[in-house]
Amino acid sequence: MKNKGLLFLCSFFSAFFTGVILSDIHNIKVRHHVIYDGRIKKNMRVVALSDLHGRSFGRGNEKLIKKICDLKPDAVFTAGDIMTAKDLGVDLSYSVDVAEDLLKELAKRFPVYFGMGNHESRVDWMPWLFDFTYEDMMKRFADTGAKILDNDSITLDEYGIKICGLNMQPKYYLHKKPAFLSVHDLNALVGKPDKNCFNVLLAHDPEYLPAYAAWGADLSISGHYHGGIMRLPLLGGVISPKPRLFPDYSGGMFRLKGAHQLVLCGLGVHTLPVRVFNPAELVVLDLKKGRKD
Repeated sequence: MKNKGLLFLCSFFSAFFTGVILSDIHNIKVRHHVIYDGRIKKNMRVVALSDLHGRSFGRGNEKLIKKICDLKPDAVFTAGDIMTAKDLGVDLSYSVDVAEDLLKELAKRFPVYFGMGNHESRVDWMPWLFDFTYEDMMKRFADTGAKILDNDSITLDEYGIKICGLNMQPKYYLHKKPAFLSVHDLNALVGKPDKNCFNVLLAHDPEYLPAYAAWGADLSISGHYHGGIMRLPLLGGVISPKPRLFPDYSGGMFRLKGAHQLVLCGLGVHTLPVRVFNPAELVVLDLKKGRKD
């Protein structure tokens, strides 16, 4: 009887977690935040996404595109890793096709501002792994009509919003001892924030949220941690890519030194193809003119 009971429990939990994983991988949850700031001249609705890793929700990502269209954004922001790149010693499939096609379809409908992740940047860091060049990849992305922010910025005068896209060197992504990122480093990479605007920083790695706030980001948007793979009540995300257990900033909206800091849980998977209590995620940001909250 004991063996039968143990077998039943194992079967139950196996089926339960398989169902959770399949649901979280295939279903998209929408989260919503509202931010007020006196420098915003005109209300702007943004859909933010990250870490698609070449995944398709339906044929040609039709499910994802419809979900975004239904939210009626004024713009779409991406915070990196829309594709998956090869790595040393890891046989990851790679292609820019899914990312390119998604950007093309979204850019037909909305302004799209594309921030870089470590997977896009890896094509530049490790060119010998790929049968296309970084320049070719970036041209394909730019030809979709999306605005590529590769250590670049754009000011939306109509809205009073400046968007900067941070692309960091590989030393900042090291697992054992990543480099220190200073305000001086950020100024050298993306320039200084504009005090007359609401400053948005697309910065893939949430490891450096204190630096983003010190630099002057009114809103930073990151990803990279995939929500911590598994999310637990009170504890949040379980592991980061570094790897570190229970990282401080695995997913959600945080406040630091007056800055809003959004860490996206992402849409896809790679290497560890699971998400547990951590569904694929889109975030809606209503950026509104008014008293700073």
